[in-house]
Amino acid sequence: MIFSMNSPMNFIIDPGEREHYPHRNRYRADLIFYQLGKIVWLPFCLAGFWFAQTGYERYGTLTDCAIRQRCGLPCPGCGGTRAFYYLFRGSFFMSLKLHPAVIFGILAYFHFMALCFYRKNISGTIAKKEIHIEYYLYLAILVILVQWIIKIVRLLTFVF
Repeated sequence: MIFSMNSPMNFIIDPGEREHYPHRNRYRADLIFYQLGKIVWLPFCLAGFWFAQTGYERYGTLTDCAIRQRCGLPCPGCGGTRAFYYLFRGSFFMSLKLHPAVIFGILAYFHFMALCFYRKNISGTIAKKEIHIEYYLYLAILVILVQWIIKIVRLLTFVF
C-alpha cells in the first residue's frame, strides 16, 4: 500500500527522511514505537499506581499462574505481576528479585525514548539510521530466560 505525501499515515516517516530518500515510503519500527511510547506512558503509569494502591488486594488472585498450579514449576512470566506491584509501591529491589525483566523493560523504555528524542530533536540523525528494536527484544528474552532458569534450579535444589 502506497501513501501519498499528504496522507495522514505519513507522520510515521520522518520528514528529514523524505527529503533524503523520496523513493522510500515505508513504516519504520523505531518511529512507530516512539509514537506509541508517547501515547501509552501516562495510562500505563496511572493504571500501575491504581493497581499498586487498591487493585492488587482485589484482583491479585486472578493473576495466579495456571502453569505453576498444574505442573508445580514456574513459567517464564511468574512473578511479573508482583514485580509490577512492588515497582509501583517503590520497592525496586523486591521488584528486581521477583522478575528482573520488569525493571529491564522500564530501563529499556527510558533508553529508547531518550535515544529517539535525542536523535530527532537534538542531533537530527533519526532519518539516517534506524534504531534496531530487535536488540531490546533479544536482551529482554535473555533476561527472562536467565531468571526462569535460576528460579527452576532454585526450586529443584530446594535453595530458597
